[in-house]
Amino acid sequence: MARIDDFQDAINLARDKLPHRDPEEMCRNAGAELSVPNGIKNIIFPFFVRKVRIGYPEGTVVYDEGADSLSPQEQGLILHYLLGVNHLPLTGELITFREIPSGEFYYQPFLKRAQVPLVSAFGSDHELFLKAGKKLGGKEMEMGDASMTFHPFPKIPITLILWKGDEEFSPQGTILFDSSIKNFLQGEDIAFLTGTTVYKLMAI
Repeated sequence: MARIDDFQDAINLARDKLPHRDPEEMCRNAGAELSVPNGIKNIIFPFFVRKVRIGYPEGTVVYDEGADSLSPQEQGLILHYLLGVNHLPLTGELITFREIPSGEFYYQPFLKRAQVPLVSAFGSDHELFLKAGKKLGGKEMEMGDASMTFHPFPKIPITLILWKGDEEFSPQGTILFDSSIKNFLQGEDIAFLTGTTVYKLMAI
């Protein structure tokens, strides 16, 4: 299990890279805006339904509004998105986690963090899933018995799909990604981001 020191190390490594990147280019790639109040540069973009603000070049990560804070894991993830996303567009091609490079290696953590909790929490209550999903900014889709697409980041759609169970089969679920995600985030970050999506739904 990763320790808090490991997450802080990841944040520090990302912060070291940030000053060497052009802020305007990062904003174009990430679907972000560059704010320069009083000459202080901030990169702002949505993280689910709230905006986050990254100080440039120091790499501080906070919510744009509100006093609550982001966890070290979330801060690292946000910096990895900003540094990893590029100019390539979404493809419209949906893939599973196993089709992501290193997806097989991180598949068990992905199941534990995301897919199993999704089915456990919402497999038998699709109405609750859709209700919670709308509060998290999800868009209802026409896949499975209930499905929604979320945008935790502007260029990262994640689609959660559920099927009802019956006398023979228990409820099932799957999670799909636009294939462009392979160009933007590493497998470990994708697993954590997907788990974050599910747990935010459960919290709602």
